[in-house]
Amino acid sequence: MPGLFDGIGGALVGRLMARLNAPAEVEAVDRLGPAPDARVLAIGFGPGVGIACLVERLPAGFVVGIDPSVAMVAQAARRNRAAVAAGRVVLRAATLALAELDPASFDGAVAVNTWQLCVPFEDHVAILRTALKPGGRFVSLTHDWAAATHAPSPEAWLEAVRVAFEAGGFTILHCGRGRSEKGRSLLVTADRN
Repeated sequence: MPGLFDGIGGALVGRLMARLNAPAEVEAVDRLGPAPDARVLAIGFGPGVGIACLVERLPAGFVVGIDPSVAMVAQAARRNRAAVAAGRVVLRAATLALAELDPASFDGAVAVNTWQLCVPFEDHVAILRTALKPGGRFVSLTHDWAAATHAPSPEAWLEAVRVAFEAGGFTILHCGRGRSEKGRSLLVTADRN
């Protein structure tokens, strides 16, 4: 949806996302629990609130963020200006499928309200598995309503995600409800085998 996430509309949506998604971004980073020197991939980082959370948790680490929206890249770059200037954060206008990530280059990855757009799941799980180091962790939080736009129900969507990750070489640590959105978010935590 380039019209919604780019241009003037993208700037407005980004401000709204920064406020509404903040609790989920914090929860995702908490669930990831990265080491201070970890390399983390942020998938669909939006206005960069989650990137800022990661920067705080990674004093000796590195973050690569990918988002197809030029407006989101610009907002995230402004929000994380110092970390970008210091070379601790790299932001790319790309999708996961087109990001050309180096194999086994990340200790962890997060996706907040974006994994529902990573279809087919099997293809994106394979890309993510290649990018993560063995034992690397993936954390996704998705609004119920967003998942339900891509499946008959949030539960059906969650089951499809679980099946794709297990078939794609991940061990599921949690597949159910998150804390954010007053419990109306779907949380997937999985480790790469």
